[in-house]
Amino acid sequence: MNTAARTWRSVTFGILEGPQCYPASRLVGRFIVALIVANGIAVVLESNPAIHLRYLELFTAFEVFSVVVFSAEYLARLWAAAEHPHYAGKGPLQARLRYMLRPMALVDLLAILPFYLSLFVHIDLRYLRLFRLMRLLKLSHHFDGLSIFATVLRREASSIAGALMIMLVVTVVSACLMFTVENQAAPGHFHSVADSIWWAVVTLTTVGYGDITPVTFAGKLLGIVIMVLGVGTMALPAGILAARFTEELQFRRELLAEKVRQALEDGVLDADEERSLEAMQERLGISRQQLERLIRLKQQQLRQYSYCPHCGSSLRSPAAAARD
Repeated sequence: MNTAARTWRSVTFGILEGPQCYPASRLVGRFIVALIVANGIAVVLESNPAIHLRYLELFTAFEVFSVVVFSAEYLARLWAAAEHPHYAGKGPLQARLRYMLRPMALVDLLAILPFYLSLFVHIDLRYLRLFRLMRLLKLSHHFDGLSIFATVLRREASSIAGALMIMLVVTVVSACLMFTVENQAAPGHFHSVADSIWWAVVTLTTVGYGDITPVTFAGKLLGIVIMVLGVGTMALPAGILAARFTEELQFRRELLAEKVRQALEDGVLDADEERSLEAMQERLGISRQQLERLIRLKQQQLRQYSYCPHCGSSLRSPAAAARD
């Protein structure tokens, strides 16, 4: 590939995958986010037959426009995948094939593929609308904070699986016990374990629809125990996720704080260092305000410890002192 084509590919990658601190990347990102949100609103409005029939041509034109934009975005990301650091050292074809198998690339493909399939094969409008709603998942491209949640889920998969297993066991045992107690007294409600499982899930999650209720004293007593048990059991996954989410955020803040400390070692934050910090801040899913707070804090610490408290002499390097 010639140098010009490689340069254009690098620029395309920077616009689509680069940090939002760059104007072009920020502009394209905001446009795509606005289009995704507009698609979600359009799907909701189209579900009303009166609105759908009245503005059918407008909805159709908007759908075609959206598919064209999303198709161009997908092809551009696919073409620029060879510039991705994850595929360094691999050929362009191999890099693109690997990119196509990534979860977000599959989401991008599913966001546009049903439209093209509907041109050749009849697809029920309900299912087509469901696939169009998947475009909302494309927002993950543009909100790096969502990566924190994905990271926590991936790292705590075994703990969450264990909690889900406990929930499953408690649900099945509760359903079987209630079926045994209430089957004869309320056969219309607890005539099978499957119906009892529905009751157990509703009760353990404290939703309490009230469509199936025990009528015997033993059943009500058992229901009280199961409800109390559900308060703690069903909260397990949420507790695990909340704790690990906080730990992951703290870890990322510490990484960014260390980067800020290194950038301010000479006492000056130049333009290149600032861009590097902004890129890292977005990659870690940390807000701009937190980055600015870290910079101010480190600068205050540097000023506080720049001079010896005993003799008053400068503790900084001559070059940094000369710049001040």
